[in-house]
Amino acid sequence: MRRLWRLLDTPGHPSSNPWPVLRSSGVPELQHFRCSHSQVREQNIQESNQSSLMEEKFKTFSDDIKEIGRELVSVTTPINELSLFLGGNVTTGRLGEWNLESIVRDIMPDGSYEFQHIINSQTSNQVDCAVTTAEGIIVPIDSKLYAGQYRQYQDADNDSDRSKVLRDLRTAVLRDAEDIADKYILQNATSNYAVLYVASEKIIDLIDRIDDLRQECLTDKKILIQGPNTLAAFLDTIRVGHHYLRLNETAEKVALVVRNIQTEFRKFDTSTEKVLKRLEAALKEVNELQTRVNVLGKTLDRGAESLDEDTNN
Repeated sequence: MRRLWRLLDTPGHPSSNPWPVLRSSGVPELQHFRCSHSQVREQNIQESNQSSLMEEKFKTFSDDIKEIGRELVSVTTPINELSLFLGGNVTTGRLGEWNLESIVRDIMPDGSYEFQHIINSQTSNQVDCAVTTAEGIIVPIDSKLYAGQYRQYQDADNDSDRSKVLRDLRTAVLRDAEDIADKYILQNATSNYAVLYVASEKIIDLIDRIDDLRQECLTDKKILIQGPNTLAAFLDTIRVGHHYLRLNETAEKVALVVRNIQTEFRKFDTSTEKVLKRLEAALKEVNELQTRVNVLGKTLDRGAESLDEDTNN
């Protein structure tokens, strides 16, 4: 480094512009300085590239975190709904309605059902589903789901607690059956019965543990208790009625077309007979005319022969 400074102080080489001298001097310290400077620049470039790469990775990581957050929301929503379902919250009823709607849409033809239907125009009570039979009769179906009682039964430690849960379930079912009958069975507007739909076969099994509960609901309240399996069979019976109704309507349309064809054919046959009679009459007249022509021809021939004989004599 001292050599470098001595070179800069050399006469004839002003220190104000020392770089030409430095570049031509071949001083080892300068070469080392150049190498160090290049290495620093290269290192800065590498660090800049690494920084850009880190920023890009961080952005990707941040986007992944946001996507995971959105997925967690989509996962926690049904989990929360399930939690409310198991807890017997009001959302439980809505889950039962979704299940009911799914079964009805899968089985019944379009136009034969309506959800949240107001049967009595004088009230605002909406039945979960109103199914219309082929005869035009409305069958009310209301969904209930006794998830709270079911969980209590599963958590019960002894027969006494389980018996109490069954008594409470009986009371709840009878109360709901009476409520459905009062709201949705209307004379001259609906069928003389309604359906209490329970959207779980396990809860249906629990209801069946209660002696005569189904029969009591049907006899005293005119309420059919049905689960997913029996409701599907019940709706399929109504669907078959609609199917045969459409077949009958189609058969009636076909019969009407056939009758129209028969009528037109009779008209055509009558017209044909009239035409044939006219043709026969015309043919008869032609034959008579032909006979007259033949007679006239023979008369003319005889007259011509007589003229020829007179001329020859």
